[in-house]
Amino acid sequence: LVASRMIEQVVELEDAERTSTMAAVSTQPLTQPLQSRHQTPLSQASSPPKTRWSLRAVMAFLVAINMLNFIDRGVISGAPVQFGGFVARTLNKPPSQQSVYLGLLTSAFVSCYAIASIILGELVRHCSKFRLLAGGLMVWICALVMSGIAFWLGSAPLSFYFFLGARSLSGVGEAAFQCIVPPYVEDFAPAQYKSLYLAIFFTAIPTGTAIGFEYGALMAGALRWG
Repeated sequence: LVASRMIEQVVELEDAERTSTMAAVSTQPLTQPLQSRHQTPLSQASSPPKTRWSLRAVMAFLVAINMLNFIDRGVISGAPVQFGGFVARTLNKPPSQQSVYLGLLTSAFVSCYAIASIILGELVRHCSKFRLLAGGLMVWICALVMSGIAFWLGSAPLSFYFFLGARSLSGVGEAAFQCIVPPYVEDFAPAQYKSLYLAIFFTAIPTGTAIGFEYGALMAGALRWG
């Protein structure tokens, strides 16, 4: 919620500065040369320090969350042996069938992600997008906590299905972030840096996935998920 409010304040600040810029240009005398009437206010308003640093802080937060999203996605793929052992321990499945249930974990995430993306794409037209973003991040954090709890539920089948539900819920939370944030970055990044901001934001996808593979292998082995 704090992050959502921070983003809203940046948006409000951007809107206020754009309005004041247009008002300043429109109220200048018509006899003043065209170049001087437009050049000074727009150049001053194009890069106000407060807005620039506020937007950079928000961008750093969004890139960090995006990277964490994809680290989370890569965890299971990075530790197939350990999570295969988790399937064997909870469902008593032989190695020849473990890959089916590992695939089910990923398929559940992707399916819920796809369905939630369509629903949230419609909701964003009627609800505050930043409140939806905050709610989605809260759901995602709860899903991560639930994924960890599944490890401590023992060797009963309930442990696997609880983990499956947590991974599905994670897809819902990530859908809120991925539906709302890229259009925000494109709309409110400074025009001269828009491509750079989008590139930095999307670079978190391969970087986070690569980190997730290694992180998943290390942590699953250390915690003995298998």
